Amino acid sequence: MRLAAKIFLAFSLVIMVLAGIAGWSLNEVGKLYIADQPITIKAAEALLSAVSLREAVSTAKRVDRRSLVFADQAYIDTSIAGAGLIAQEFERLAGFLTTAEEATLLRRAAGSFKAYYASVTAARELRQRGDVMRAEKLLRDDAEPVVDRVVQDLDRLIQIFRDALDKAQTDAKDALGRARVEIEALRSRTWTAVTTAMILAVLAALAGTAVIAFRMTRSLARLSDAMKAVAEGAFHEPLKIDTDDEIGALAKSFNSMAARLREIDEMKEKFYATVSHELRSPLNAMSEAARLIEEKTAGPLTDKQQRLLAIFRKGTERLLRLVNEVLDLSRADTGMLPFERRWFDPETAVRRAIEELRPRAEQRGIALRVVADSGSERMLGDEDRIVQVVVNLVGNSLRFTPPGGNVIVRLRHTDSEIQVEVVDTGIGIPAAFLPLVFDRFSQAHSGKGGTGLGLAIVKSLVEAHDGNVTVESHEGKGTRFTVSLPRGAPSPANTAGPAIQA
Repeated sequence: MRLAAKIFLAFSLVIMVLAGIAGWSLNEVGKLYIADQPITIKAAEALLSAVSLREAVSTAKRVDRRSLVFADQAYIDTSIAGAGLIAQEFERLAGFLTTAEEATLLRRAAGSFKAYYASVTAARELRQRGDVMRAEKLLRDDAEPVVDRVVQDLDRLIQIFRDALDKAQTDAKDALGRARVEIEALRSRTWTAVTTAMILAVLAALAGTAVIAFRMTRSLARLSDAMKAVAEGAFHEPLKIDTDDEIGALAKSFNSMAARLREIDEMKEKFYATVSHELRSPLNAMSEAARLIEEKTAGPLTDKQQRLLAIFRKGTERLLRLVNEVLDLSRADTGMLPFERRWFDPETAVRRAIEELRPRAEQRGIALRVVADSGSERMLGDEDRIVQVVVNLVGNSLRFTPPGGNVIVRLRHTDSEIQVEVVDTGIGIPAAFLPLVFDRFSQAHSGKGGTGLGLAIVKSLVEAHDGNVTVESHEGKGTRFTVSLPRGAPSPANTAGPAIQA
């Protein structure tokens, strides 16, 4: 079965259980009748509207009195706006009426308010003409009694709405009491059913997802370990395939890929070893022949011949160095790189490497120096190979450090390790290239010489001594290589002993 089908079936089971619970619950709730209460809501809105209208009429009465007394345009504007709002509220309240009595009261109150406001308007005009006495008399004798009747009618209407609301609430309480028993029974049935179904759904989901997750993670973990092994060149056995889904197909593809990579890697190593071995002898012969000719053993040379011979010799030495590096890497990969382990002074080894490279540093105008901790500490290892490590690291720093720069080699001692740091003020290594810096034939900056094998050899030699090498770099500021080497089991006198072949 495909992986997608497995996941779909597992989760479909859970979804179907949950959907069944939801459908059953809705069906049970649908059986329960709880009376809707539109009457209660409508009565409450009618009561609120009537109360607001009564307050607006009372406020209008006070504002109209002030507008007549002070003859202030602000009061007049407020009075006109309030009258408009009151008329709108009368129209809104008419939509809530349900009885003839309510309609009669509202119609009478609306008519009375119109009459009242007509008297207010007339009194306002008299006030504007300067007839204050007649205006006050009109407001007092004609307008105010009318507005008082409006308030009385609205009070009666409010009382009717309040009574209707009380009755609706009483009816709702009775309906709720009748439904309470049904609600409690439904709650009990629903709770039991939902709890049982949810437990079953959770158990089914956990079981299904656990089986799928366990099989997936187990297969993916195997595949991840195998990939790491391939990356380290240590994968030899094909993955066991026990599924026919996508992960099984991925494992089959991985096995095919790993087998092909092994074949290619073996062909490559065999090719490198064969070619390097076949080239080494003729290159040695050519280098020795060039040396003898330069020493004029075959007769005198012209200046041009000497220059051409020097170019030939340098090229031969470069090829020979490349061949030797390839052979060293091939031997290190197969565990056949020869080592002579003995107790030696690491500071002496570091200074040997520095003295070998000092002429090149002076020629390029680069300050090269050694900083070592005080005290003599010995370590167990191959002194010549450690010299080779330091030569490769310092030579790399000299190649990428401009004239006037500095290269410092620091030697430090800890309780169990010897640390060698090579720090330069060179052009640095791009951050994206740092993970690849120890790979074979990798060069962060082309055109600076080198074969791209020096740092790979450094890593192989350091790991052969059970140590490790790290790099830190910032473009434009410089690079720091740190080699950490175990000091080894102490000898009885901590002095040089017999060589140990490895």
